[in-house]
Amino acid sequence: MTTAPDPGVQTRMVPLPTGTLIRLQNGSTRTVLDHRYFGAAKVLQYLVDKQKADWQSARFCTVVPPEATAPVVVPPPQQQAQALPGGRLEAQATDHVIATDADHPSADAQRIHCTPGGLRAAQLETRNRLFGPDTADHPQIQDLTMVTDRTFTTQARLTIGDYRLDDRGLHVNVLVQCVLDKVAVPHDLIEIVLTKPRVVPGLPPQDTVLETMLVLTPPVNDNRIQFDASYTWAQLARLLSLPAAEGDPRYRVCTAFPQLGVEARWYDRLAGGKNGVIHTSGGNKLKDGSGQIVLKPITQKDREASEVVRNTDWNLSEVLRESRPVYATHRDLLQPGKEMATTLEAESEFLVDAGQYQHVLAELSHLLDTPGLWPALGIHDLTCDDLDQKSKRVEPRVSKDSYFDIPGLPLLTQGVVLRRREVPKKDKDGVYLFAVKGRTVSLGGAGKERIRLASQVHLIDPVDQVRLERFLADTSVDNAFARVLHDAVPRFDPRDVAIRLVVHSKRVKYTFTLANSTTVEFSADEATAAFGTKSATLHCIEFGVGHPGLFIGQDSGAQGSADPVSAAPVQQQLPGGTPLVMRPYHVPRDLDNPALFEKRDYRQYQALRDSVLAHLFKTAEPKLEPSGNKAQRLARLLGMIEEK
Repeated sequence: MTTAPDPGVQTRMVPLPTGTLIRLQNGSTRTVLDHRYFGAAKVLQYLVDKQKADWQSARFCTVVPPEATAPVVVPPPQQQAQALPGGRLEAQATDHVIATDADHPSADAQRIHCTPGGLRAAQLETRNRLFGPDTADHPQIQDLTMVTDRTFTTQARLTIGDYRLDDRGLHVNVLVQCVLDKVAVPHDLIEIVLTKPRVVPGLPPQDTVLETMLVLTPPVNDNRIQFDASYTWAQLARLLSLPAAEGDPRYRVCTAFPQLGVEARWYDRLAGGKNGVIHTSGGNKLKDGSGQIVLKPITQKDREASEVVRNTDWNLSEVLRESRPVYATHRDLLQPGKEMATTLEAESEFLVDAGQYQHVLAELSHLLDTPGLWPALGIHDLTCDDLDQKSKRVEPRVSKDSYFDIPGLPLLTQGVVLRRREVPKKDKDGVYLFAVKGRTVSLGGAGKERIRLASQVHLIDPVDQVRLERFLADTSVDNAFARVLHDAVPRFDPRDVAIRLVVHSKRVKYTFTLANSTTVEFSADEATAAFGTKSATLHCIEFGVGHPGLFIGQDSGAQGSADPVSAAPVQQQLPGGTPLVMRPYHVPRDLDNPALFEKRDYRQYQALRDSVLAHLFKTAEPKLEPSGNKAQRLARLLGMIEEK
């Protein structure tokens, strides 16, 4: 045996094929499941990244060289070997591992390590305490189905299919969808929780867990799970800790809490062997656009009152339903069933020349194929959205950006984006993605530390000019899109708004995954535009955080199901007594918050950006010119607007 971290072993590249046995200081063993890791030093990182071993234990691991022992073959768990329709076996996943009940046989250990049995025991204890030992008096789960859906490939999510309120109580249908090639070993551990909103003036809103509805450990190939849940009004009053009183419990619940949420929480084994939440979807924050239950109609006055709360989430969105005033007013322009989203975007954009652009593309392609370089840069995972799976070549996507403005070009002059983006090879029929990127704030005047307020919506194609102008002029409370635009350009008059500049781009996009599942997007662009007889081309690289998909793991504010139910009788209220609601969009004042620059994931973004730039340009502080707004810079080069 060779003991790590002996310096001689760390520098000697000894192949460790799948099945090689590794022993930790505590005597437990791990098996190499990914042949990309080589040598003792890489095994240490493998243990921390993939097996979630404690670093102190991994430091003193021992390795059995392949020539000294036959490879250890670990048969896949029974669930991993299930066949998909058509006879194909789903490949064994290695990205995520959960601690199972078998790993922690005692009931106390299962609770501490949040194993499936531990989560279910906590759920039963809470229900017995609140509703008594007879399970017939507990909230009910019915019609649970689990099937294989090979068409679902986006980020795992929860969707409320439908819900209804009647004299008896609340009935909600829940759909959970997972990605087949990212299933945990030996299977996913998903907790579905009922939440209440916690809304405090001056503080970010949060979802607070009321109870665990269901703990799912589905077979690895069953990635589409659906069920119905029912709560009586008396059960909800008890869960919400509303004081016992005479009268209708439905009235008491809906008066105190206009909203509830359903949230899915995916677990993974963290350092020390304890399961922890690595991804969530749903809840009152509407992560991925669904999860909220409205118990009484939400008025414009309710939404306006909620603006005393500063929301620091990067992304907010909601599927436009008929009850949303902005949809009711502009339903002839906005696509039904599509999201209206707002984002707080942190972006760092830099100009490069054509040679540097090609160098960056080559270096990133090499980095993608060399995971041994990732740990030193703080990268847990790296993917390329434009990698052709058959050829394994990176193929830049071609897009067309149409920038709208009015006569005089005030938007281009001030660097405000009003844009339709088309990606012919990716867009489905009827896609009309319309975006606005408005006001920007900087940290202490430092040019590269900027956060911008943006919004996007799906329009009905072809777009009617009169309806578009009416939508852009509407700054009512619920029209987050137009409010972003008018915040950036006060008294903006959208009459005669039209496409004034078209930019054709070749873009390569990468996604960096960091600790706690924070994601940072990187793109390299070659952008070309023409005006009259002139044409101009820019090469830019850009880092961004705050784009759809970001999640902050253990800092999300979610609590474990084993925690006691909050004793707070109601959520925080305005002086008039009306409970605040969680609004599904940002407002301009959310941007004026220095705390945004202090968020943990923002600091991760800064560190990743700086480390990757140093790696790409082989210097600690590469001298790169900030590119600013690409459309604005191209418009200046083309003579459409004057230089400042």
